[in-house]
Amino acid sequence: MARMTRKDLLNTQDEFVTTTSTLLTWIRENPSRFAIGAVIVVCILAGGYGFYYWKTTREFDGMHAYMKAADNSQLTLQVAQDYSDTKAGRLAKLRLARMAYDQGNQKMAISYADEFINLWGRKDIFLWQATLITASAYMKQKDTAKALPLLEDCIKSAPKDLKDQALLLKASAQLTLGKNAEAKKTLDAVSENYREIARTMLASQMASSGEKLNAE
Repeated sequence: MARMTRKDLLNTQDEFVTTTSTLLTWIRENPSRFAIGAVIVVCILAGGYGFYYWKTTREFDGMHAYMKAADNSQLTLQVAQDYSDTKAGRLAKLRLARMAYDQGNQKMAISYADEFINLWGRKDIFLWQATLITASAYMKQKDTAKALPLLEDCIKSAPKDLKDQALLLKASAQLTLGKNAEAKKTLDAVSENYREIARTMLASQMASSGEKLNAE
């Protein structure tokens, strides 16, 4: 391969200069087309910034409304409806699910919790809260067949505190079904923070069925 000399380098055409020169020539020859293209680019950039600003402002307004609604069911429902496309609107559905559960309306609790789970799109503490609400509501309806798979999901993947609650609910379902040995095994997995609750729950069931408590 021939070695390029300094003279060759100096005589080599600069690609940037060549490209720039060609572009300037095209602009001079096509001023209206260039102007239209420039306007389109500016509109795209402005539209993108405008959408980002609108989205950010809407998220902020939605979260402010969510915090302001607190435990007011009507205001929370309004947030869920008015800001359905925001994080606050989705969290409002989770709050409505919890409120419905506390009020004994299990069907509505399940409906709101399911809506939240389908919209939330990520596995975090909020999703596991909704899953526990759904499972608890099914148990209130005596539908353990639907509750147990949800509890198993929580036990497998939820944070420690929610995992403990799922274990307690699972044990409760097992005790209700008369599966006392399985319930004891489930309660053995409960962390120290919930161990006293587990012992009390198991002792109560054993006493009602006349069995002796052997759990630690």
